[in-house]
Amino acid sequence: MASVIKTISDKSQFEELFYKYFMKNNAFLKTKSGNLKITFFGYSEGLAAFKIPFLKHMFESCLVYTRMNEYLIYAHLKVAEKQEEDLYLFFPIKIQIISSARKEDRQSIDAAGAGKNILYVSSIMSDFIIENSLAMSLKQVDRVKEIIRFDLEKYFQHIKVYLINEGMSDVRMKYFRDNITPLFVPSINKVPPKHEEKTRYYINNVYARDYYLKNRKQFISEIAVPILFRTKIPYGYVQVNNSTPFNESALTVIKRTAIIAEELFNKEGIFPLTEVRLLVSDVSKSGIGIVFRERRFVRFFKEKSLVFFDLILPDKKKASVLAVVRNITLLENKIIKVGCEIKELDALSEANYDEFLQSAEGTG
Repeated sequence: MASVIKTISDKSQFEELFYKYFMKNNAFLKTKSGNLKITFFGYSEGLAAFKIPFLKHMFESCLVYTRMNEYLIYAHLKVAEKQEEDLYLFFPIKIQIISSARKEDRQSIDAAGAGKNILYVSSIMSDFIIENSLAMSLKQVDRVKEIIRFDLEKYFQHIKVYLINEGMSDVRMKYFRDNITPLFVPSINKVPPKHEEKTRYYINNVYARDYYLKNRKQFISEIAVPILFRTKIPYGYVQVNNSTPFNESALTVIKRTAIIAEELFNKEGIFPLTEVRLLVSDVSKSGIGIVFRERRFVRFFKEKSLVFFDLILPDKKKASVLAVVRNITLLENKIIKVGCEIKELDALSEANYDEFLQSAEGTG
């Protein structure tokens, strides 16, 4: 069901709405570094009071939200004044009520009956850590690029090896972030029926925005294959173009080249895997909550980033998980919680994870 948004700017309704939605529910302040758990203290004379801990600087305008059943409630606020320690008064500007049911409820590990079995994640890697690591290792990166180009120059007329540290605005990188299947365009002039849809997409969304190719009309074919961290996180691609059509054997060559590129980057030791273990607070079929107290671990996560980690399950089993970071929240006692939406599991990981979820339900 599509979300339905109701916006209220009538000040006479604010007091009732704040007490209805914020008084007994968890509330959060949205900040650049994540969501901060706050407490609603009351409403009086047109001002809403919130206790906001751990905040060094409050912006003039801010957004707080809560959830009640199938509703998300956002309050747009303007700072009036700061009173005693951590207590702020705000002028409400508007309240938005969004009807959008949760995809599913998560089970806390304790409530799920995990008992002494503690879940945690390890071997954490994210796309922005990969990007930073590449930017800090330019000599090694150039060495790998040179090896790839040298191997391909004898077969293809135009070769490009692109990595995310060169910018995420690249049209092919945007494509590979959402879809890790290769771009295989045998010819833009004579299109086989089975390649018609992807060729049309390529011409309209990739070729049309590639000024290098548009100014070199001789290139009529392209293969672009993503370079993947542990087959999951796309962080670059290998692209080739020719003035003659490509066949399936050329696609096989570039697929293998992308795998070799990943092996070479690993051999150079560019991507540092951490042995840190972080606790899992709750689980569901589509998501995982991760908690920790030490702020230094926030560096592994950023909202909307891709993150890959091993979820260590009971009985020495594990699931390798590709996820999207959806929210980062500071809770009571300075505990930080990271909410992750599962994007992909391989077959064995999915079987192990499903088995754990079923056993947890059975003992809950």
